[in-house]
Amino acid sequence: MSSLRLAANAKINLCLEVLGRRSDGYHELATVFQSVALADEVLVEVREEPGITLTVAEGAAPAGPGNLCWDAAEAYQRLRGWPPGVSVHLRKQIPMGGGLGGGSADAATALAALREMDADPPVLEDLREIAARLGADVAFCLTGGTALGRGRGDDLTRLAPSPECWVCLAKPEFAVSTAEAYGMLTPGDFTSGAKAVEVAERIGAAEPVAEWAHLVHNSFAAPLMRRWPVFGELRTRLREQGALAAEVSGSGSVVFGLFGDEQGARVAAEEMTRDGMWARAAMTATRGWEATDRDGMSL
Repeated sequence: MSSLRLAANAKINLCLEVLGRRSDGYHELATVFQSVALADEVLVEVREEPGITLTVAEGAAPAGPGNLCWDAAEAYQRLRGWPPGVSVHLRKQIPMGGGLGGGSADAATALAALREMDADPPVLEDLREIAARLGADVAFCLTGGTALGRGRGDDLTRLAPSPECWVCLAKPEFAVSTAEAYGMLTPGDFTSGAKAVEVAERIGAAEPVAEWAHLVHNSFAAPLMRRWPVFGELRTRLREQGALAAEVSGSGSVVFGLFGDEQGARVAAEEMTRDGMWARAAMTATRGWEATDRDGMSL
């Protein structure tokens, strides 16, 4: 039996613009994804006994079908006819329903782990196709780092890593479902995509975060604040604590603040934690996942 333990990094959306509804029922997006070093632990084991098993040590993620990790393992088996059996063990740190892509990160990391342990691994493009079918965030998390997403978010252009910075992540007591958030959008919330493209261009030009922080935007923010004022309050509070920009990630419910230094992000997270809120400080990351040990041996 072979095993690989990995850290599956969360993501934020430095800019997320919804351009409008497509004829296929999906929405057209322009978004800049960024990996951050808040990670779930994913242990993937290849077994001779057929079937898939999934356990979740912490967190409320489903431990079976309905979890994207399960779907990822099944898809890999269909692609390769291998391995006969897969066991996935999750230890959750990324909150569910927060817009941080935790489930997507776990699924992408499971795919990457199986490819790493495969004696005859598929080409990366085949894995990307599987990831895109599982979800746009899965497609990004397969490589991670910094990327511009178009279409449904899965038409990805990898960017040079954004300048190193820290984020404070803060989450209210409730989660927001993606379907609910999309249902709250009105035509007035749609934008052109120009901000996301400009953020991508400025990152590509290696401009400091402070130079493009004013472009940080999320089309979901306005409808979320209309229903739940706490989102506006969190954005304001993070700015008052020194964030260069503060915005909702994904379709919510986490709000992130971009900080130029570690201390600022940690102080903001500590203050919010003292007030009884879930909050974490994390640095931006250049990859979607990192292997930490193989067959029980640290890497």
